[in-house]
Amino acid sequence: MTTCEERFRRLFDQSPDPTWIIEDNRFIDCNEAAVRLLGYTSKEGLLRSHPSDLSPEFQPDGERSLMKAERILGTMVGGGFRRFEWTHRKADGTTFPAEVTLTPMSLDGRTVIHCAWRDISARKADEAALQLAASVYRNTIEGIVITDSEGTIVSVNPAFSEITGFRAEEAIGQTPRILKSDRHDETFYKQLWTRLLDTGQWQGEIWNRRKNGEVYLQHQTITRIPGPHPAAAQFVAIFNDITELRRKDERIQHLAFHDALTELPNRLLLTDRLEHGIAVAERERQRLAVLFLDLDQFKVVNDTLGHDHGDALLQVMGDRLRTAVRGCDTLSRLGGDEFVVVLTDPENEAEVAAVAERIIEAVNRPVDLGPVRVHVSGSIGIALFPDDGMNVVSLMKNADAAMYAAKAAGKSTFRFFNAAMTYRAEERLQLVSDLRLAIDKQQLELFVQPKISLATRLPCGAEALVRWRHPERGLISPADFIPLAEEAGLIISLGEWVLDQSCRTLAQLRKQGFGGMRMAINVSATQLHEGCLEDTIRAMLDAYGLEPATMEIELTESMVMNDPDRAIRLLGKLRASGITIAVDDFGTGYSSLAYLKRLPIDTLKIDRTFVLDADNNEDDAQICRTIIALGNSLRLSVVAEGVETARQADCLAEWGCQTAQGYFFARPMPAAEFLTWVTGQSACLPQALP
Repeated sequence: MTTCEERFRRLFDQSPDPTWIIEDNRFIDCNEAAVRLLGYTSKEGLLRSHPSDLSPEFQPDGERSLMKAERILGTMVGGGFRRFEWTHRKADGTTFPAEVTLTPMSLDGRTVIHCAWRDISARKADEAALQLAASVYRNTIEGIVITDSEGTIVSVNPAFSEITGFRAEEAIGQTPRILKSDRHDETFYKQLWTRLLDTGQWQGEIWNRRKNGEVYLQHQTITRIPGPHPAAAQFVAIFNDITELRRKDERIQHLAFHDALTELPNRLLLTDRLEHGIAVAERERQRLAVLFLDLDQFKVVNDTLGHDHGDALLQVMGDRLRTAVRGCDTLSRLGGDEFVVVLTDPENEAEVAAVAERIIEAVNRPVDLGPVRVHVSGSIGIALFPDDGMNVVSLMKNADAAMYAAKAAGKSTFRFFNAAMTYRAEERLQLVSDLRLAIDKQQLELFVQPKISLATRLPCGAEALVRWRHPERGLISPADFIPLAEEAGLIISLGEWVLDQSCRTLAQLRKQGFGGMRMAINVSATQLHEGCLEDTIRAMLDAYGLEPATMEIELTESMVMNDPDRAIRLLGKLRASGITIAVDDFGTGYSSLAYLKRLPIDTLKIDRTFVLDADNNEDDAQICRTIIALGNSLRLSVVAEGVETARQADCLAEWGCQTAQGYFFARPMPAAEFLTWVTGQSACLPQALP
């Protein structure tokens, strides 16, 4: 072996890089570095192997290792130098990238290829990290701006341009002051830089200005990147536009404390302000007033016209109430049709009363809801601090009690609280609870009042009425508990009970041979619009084997005329099924003759207030004659309510009224008594409906 060959062998064996000798496309020799890198115990297991034997089946470009190795080695026949990247496989099956250098050389008179590997895993990882960082820099939705130690912008990413509107060439060479919004003073920026220089980072929210002049809010983190010397330091700011997020947060915060429909403070904010107002009033020895407002007739509007119109009405009321109170006072909507006003430091009760009067006047004005004009009123209860309560709970409770006293006084008025009201309010709550139990426990009773034919003076029908026999209070009037049922959401279940008992009574009448009797049932707006009335009546009639013509429903004139078009549609379905329709309390509302002739009704009922003095008072008599004439001209039957004397009955018959009911003929009586009463009246009752 020559001296050169010895030197080559020494260099070959001691090289830190894996080194190989390739002859006829096979490894014929390698150094220990190659053995260690591949994880073999000796080089004997590597010799005479093909390069593809130490490689995965495919290279990263998708070409088979065997084919690619043959192709590359084939290019070395003509000599020359070749460097390329190759993926190798270790003894344990893991792979790694290597930079391969092939150099033809002469060894012992033969031409062989000197092959050197360099593991470039670390370099590849660094390149991948750099590529990832570059990709993130280009594609992240956060804006990134890099400045030198003096604050001059040296680089920005595409998101910076998208957020600010400044192109990269417009920003580079400038300072971040091009984004200054003038929303922050110099102290703000001075504190920002002081913290950044002291700690190496600043994070927070800052208002900046886009190129188009629009001010926006951004959340920003600025980090100092040290350099080899202070002048080489850089600053990286990463930010995103949080303007819309802030708006949403503010909206969520607003909704947490405000009514979504009227934008007025809700119960939560009202409680907070009332607690604060009480604390101030107590400290300053001032007074404070709580006004609890409930809209009268709102439920009728909501039930007859629908929730959209009800919501529109509440919005109008909210706007009106704002103008009726001072800016320093709190106006709140608790929910439904309940509003509360908190007056701070009123001079005296007269000032509070004046505010209440302004509110009532504002509420009482008619409201145009599209093509419909509605009228509602307001009842207000007033509680004063410290006279009527020392905390939020007692003031609200007592103002609520006073509000119910105002309703009891005739509505559209206000009342100051007194101790007796608390008792009545608590009694009312107990009565609601008892009523719910009474419906569940069947403590109600069906009463029936006969209707009399004025021509024959014989029973021709009846009206179903409900009575409540309270186990402790005795018989309770419908005038007391029907409004409670409406307010407490019990009217539908109560109405279904009345309907069931009425059908039961009709079935018993039929068994006794009086199949010609028709039963009238009073229906509320809630039942008509929300209670699936047609389906309920059909199911009840079918259950008792009754014809639809044996049933008549009565609705008040005001209920029908609040939304005549809707009433025509709903009542038309009922009437088409054979059920007759009566308008109760006719003459007390504001009927339009144009609508009246279109309504699918069969009967007009003259309100008892006109019948009471019809035989003595010419005005009442004229009203009765007019209603009777109107009914006859529209081919409607007419029923007079509240007939108490023979003279009244005779006059009504003379004027052409067909039917009457009242104490003169018979008082309302329990259903069982009614069945006995009917039997005793005559054996000549009609056997078929007229």
